[in-house]
Amino acid sequence: MENEVKMILNTNLYEDILRIAQSGIDFSEFNNKTVLISGAGELLGFYLVCALLISNDINGTNAKIITLDKDDSIFKLYGKLTYRNDIDFIVSSDFSNLQNNKADFFIHTQKPESEAEICNIIKYIKTVKSNSVICSFSDVYGDVFNGQDIISEEDIGYCDSYKPESRSIQIQRLFETAAITAAKEFNLDIKPVRLCQVFGYREYGSKNDYIRIFKNVADKKNIEITRSDKTLSSYIYVTDAAEALFTVLAKGKSTEIYNISSGFVASNHIIAKYCVKLFENLGIKIIYKDKETTLSPMAPTLDALDNSKLKSLGFTAKTDMQNGIVRSIKNLYEERE
Repeated sequence: MENEVKMILNTNLYEDILRIAQSGIDFSEFNNKTVLISGAGELLGFYLVCALLISNDINGTNAKIITLDKDDSIFKLYGKLTYRNDIDFIVSSDFSNLQNNKADFFIHTQKPESEAEICNIIKYIKTVKSNSVICSFSDVYGDVFNGQDIISEEDIGYCDSYKPESRSIQIQRLFETAAITAAKEFNLDIKPVRLCQVFGYREYGSKNDYIRIFKNVADKKNIEITRSDKTLSSYIYVTDAAEALFTVLAKGKSTEIYNISSGFVASNHIIAKYCVKLFENLGIKIIYKDKETTLSPMAPTLDALDNSKLKSLGFTAKTDMQNGIVRSIKNLYEERE
């Protein structure tokens, strides 16, 4: 096939995404089907799209992939892959122009930013009746005080509606409610998921703190860490996150919510320590900026997600934190070269 993914992506990145295409996912389910992926210009969306394209290359899946993003920089990101016949691109700020693009499967990986956007997504799923996974993120839980070490799908915590930063939480909760209500009323197949921190690396990557740490390693610079940063969060490497979404798409129950987590927890401090150990030949040190403080016993439950429901579908994470960090930084090095 002309413009095969293997010939276009950097070697490390291709081999990384190839792991998804060669995982236990039954890609034959996508034979001659159309798959719509939103957030295709972001890390997770890019991996999902390329995994489907690789499956077309090596398995002859013959799936049609429609990529959806809010920024036209997506064309630069995909480069020569845009010339392939099995992929189309839609740029839309509010997803209002989807109705003429029927898809058998739909994975929505972005946080909704407005009520109008939510309405357009639900309307689309209702119209085309696609098998859909919609993503919320771990901050949707708010501040949970459950007396446990982890957060399950049944936990919903406090959200101060007077704080501007709570708007995202409220919109995500509205998104989930609207999707589940529509699924029950119109007999739609919609599976909401809640993503923990998805980590990996591409040059367009997010502004998360771990990206800054990875860049420090690549630049052979010391890593600055707030010494009091002991807050643990769930992390999942991007290849495992993609496999988890495909698993929920194929095996999940409509209107059931699934936490997407590998079971690994870390803080920025722990990630930095891993980096120093894994790349000790670089002589990088951790520089602590503030005095150490102790977390209050009255603090909310740590941002660690229980993934028992996801594991019940047969999912097992394959990449631990250390291997994920090494693969991320290898991708970073290769892109810079």
